[in-house]
Amino acid sequence: MPVETVNDTAAREAKVWVNAPYYDRAEEVMEKQWTYLVEPFIAGVDFSRTLELAVGHGRNSRKLLGRAGMFYGTDVNVENVEFCTQRFAAEVQAGRAEFFQNDGASFRRADGSAFDPVTFVYCFDAMVHFDSDVVRSYLRDLSRVLVPGGTAFLHHSNNDMAPGGDFRNNPHWRAFMTREMFAHYAIKEGLAVVRQKVLGWGWGDNFMPALDCFSLLRKPKE
Repeated sequence: MPVETVNDTAAREAKVWVNAPYYDRAEEVMEKQWTYLVEPFIAGVDFSRTLELAVGHGRNSRKLLGRAGMFYGTDVNVENVEFCTQRFAAEVQAGRAEFFQNDGASFRRADGSAFDPVTFVYCFDAMVHFDSDVVRSYLRDLSRVLVPGGTAFLHHSNNDMAPGGDFRNNPHWRAFMTREMFAHYAIKEGLAVVRQKVLGWGWGDNFMPALDCFSLLRKPKE
């Protein structure tokens, strides 16, 4: 049996998010998440040229578009790219935004075309589900897409249960990853860890403490 490539893994796991009802539910709580969790953590970043990974249906894109001079949004699922292109048609037509399909394991466009380096990379409530090999692959590609001194905000799993298992069997579908392993990967890929914050996820009886982690990374200046 052939070994699954990192791109194969990303494509297989991404299929569960095509037209997922989760997008509508998540949109309802985005304002509170942005105000109390995300915005304080990323304060001071340069939004001039922003790239969002895994845009879904654009609930994060809506917040970022109001701050970015130029915005790029990418997703492995072409259905999400088409949804956001239509949702933010005015910004796209004005040349302030562009949405494109990536290869699922890097920031490269699926069609092979290039874009200029960005000042900020953003990913919230998506990488938490990524296989650790896929996470490492994105970290490896960060230096290519960031300008020197550019930063990346990545919301990832801090779930150390069930290594090697299917993420869908874990609490809140969190993949196997830890704060320390993520920092190790980032440093190995030549990135600086600016800060990290462990946090819980869920509400009421579904709340799980210390399940997630925010990481802010920086590409060193040349």
